[in-house]
Amino acid sequence: MTQKSRIMTSKRKTTGKQARKSQATQRMIIDTTIRCLARYGYHDTTYIRISEESGISRGAMRHHFPSRTDIMKTTIEYLHQKRLAAFKKAASGIPEETRTKANIEALWQHVNHPAFMVFIDLALAARKDRELAAIFRPAQETFRRECYYAALELFPEWLPHREQLRSAIDMALYMMEGMVLDDLSPDGDEARRLLDFLARELDVLRNSEVINQQA
Repeated sequence: MTQKSRIMTSKRKTTGKQARKSQATQRMIIDTTIRCLARYGYHDTTYIRISEESGISRGAMRHHFPSRTDIMKTTIEYLHQKRLAAFKKAASGIPEETRTKANIEALWQHVNHPAFMVFIDLALAARKDRELAAIFRPAQETFRRECYYAALELFPEWLPHREQLRSAIDMALYMMEGMVLDDLSPDGDEARRLLDFLARELDVLRNSEVINQQA
């Protein structure tokens, strides 16, 4: 190996190491932001607090995220990706005859996860904070669109009835998010009653479309 080749190889190794270190630092900042949001809420999750809780200096943080808005944008995108991954995981590999109820149960467990509570807090804060709304709402629209396309891949039987599928997804998400906001006990009788009702209604919608397709 020539001297020039050794230098190039060393540069690539250094660059790769720096990139991994940078990614690890960014992930630590995002994880800390999520913990702060869960513990203190959006308004009290300040740039200084994230720095103190993560143990990363503000100078080092600015290298990755120049402002609190930049941190929140990346955090929201990360939370939406986790939600989408959870949706895909919950919906895959389930027999068709039990798919509706099983998916509703999995989604209900997901929306009661502490990380989802962070999403709810951000959604509520965005109603009064224009800067946050400018970040949150486009990300939310992207999430629902990606969720819809993922559902088309997971449930090919709905392909001829895309608008009905979109309605089914919206009904499930809006209903469960409202149930969480109303602070219903995840295992309480009222939650069970509403989830059973949702499963029946989605099955009716799906079966009516299958019947219409076969007619």
